[in-house]
Amino acid sequence: MDRDWQAEARRAAAARQRFQDMAVRSVPMPKMVEQAKRLGLHVDRELAQLDEGELAYAFDLAIYTAPPGRSRAIDRIARQHARLRGEAVLVLNALTRSWLSVFRVLGPHPDAGLVLEDALLGGEVWVLDEVLAEHEAPGTILGARLGRVLGYAITSGVAVALDEMTLAGLKGTITRGEVEAEAVLADPRFAQTLWQRAMGFSLAGGSML
Repeated sequence: MDRDWQAEARRAAAARQRFQDMAVRSVPMPKMVEQAKRLGLHVDRELAQLDEGELAYAFDLAIYTAPPGRSRAIDRIARQHARLRGEAVLVLNALTRSWLSVFRVLGPHPDAGLVLEDALLGGEVWVLDEVLAEHEAPGTILGARLGRVLGYAITSGVAVALDEMTLAGLKGTITRGEVEAEAVLADPRFAQTLWQRAMGFSLAGGSML
């Protein structure tokens, strides 16, 4: 019997949402407000005026980044569910080991989803994500956070379209040896800058892009 990749992708997306919701609830509201402000958003103490898209970017920072010496929210959730088994644990492991990078869409995968090239770290990755599969044409460049499940990868739910000039600038910085690609991508400021771009902010001096 053929594997139903679309159904598997939907189950993985649902599990991802559950774990990320848990992670968000584990973050104190003042910390969440702080992340929103880092994105340049004007917020009150309850984040009430933000739309779902803006919240998603603030949540990503709160879940997947942390100050030096502090644990990330997603890692705390993983420790709390250390005895988890089955498909769900594969998704949770994918989220804890996810990486942020800039990718180029190579085209559709024969089974489902897309094949992406990691334009900064190298290699190709098969991604099952219904939203990306519907909207991203071959050649599209995007910043996204991916995690490998079992043969394929999932996104963290947010992404941003980039252009060739931005990608060339990043590659140039890395090629000249000014900084290692892994160091750039692991810096929380990189995610912050990506999501600011996604929300249409004009990026001033100090931007990592």
